[in-house]
Amino acid sequence: MNLDNIFPLIVPRSYYTEGAWELPHQQFNNKEFLLTWVFFNSPGAMTYINKNEFSELNENNNGWQQKAFENLRHSITNKENFFTHEGTMRDGKGKKFLVFMHSDGIGSSRILLSHELSKAFPEGYYVAFPDRSCGLVMSSAVSGDELKEIKQLINNMYKNATTAMSGQLYTSGNFLLPAEWLLPMDEDFSNTLIDKARKAIGV
Repeated sequence: MNLDNIFPLIVPRSYYTEGAWELPHQQFNNKEFLLTWVFFNSPGAMTYINKNEFSELNENNNGWQQKAFENLRHSITNKENFFTHEGTMRDGKGKKFLVFMHSDGIGSSRILLSHELSKAFPEGYYVAFPDRSCGLVMSSAVSGDELKEIKQLINNMYKNATTAMSGQLYTSGNFLLPAEWLLPMDEDFSNTLIDKARKAIGV
């Protein structure tokens, strides 16, 4: 089992079916979604972890969940960054938000990288994942018309999604995970990601 090929993935709670597809998972505070893991054994070939693989990982690979998140941090091409896009409200004067639409197709997973995101957004942040391929993060200081606008944007993306996930905007506390899973194994690389995110949003 190649640990370089395992990645975390958010899935709807409905994916787990007792007696049929008992998908190994971690429960979030938000009960509508689960964290599971997938293998990318070749580009575009994603397979969900099964019960036997999950058992083997737990028995033989201490800290494999941390490795999965480290793989996610490093799964960027030469043309990509920690985030792939940055945006502002329509007038261009509002608070900026970060978008994750990476070529690996699991941009939604990046809303879980709280070690970096909590430092880029020290005031707190909202998350959204209208499509499995797309995650979005924005400051929790956003309110009023700006908040309404971003909610409409997310809902529109959800309606046009290829693999629809959710049309809602959530507080980051909905998706907390054990802190040790999210600690970077390469702190210098993590700090680079944080610096680029902070610069993009003007912190």
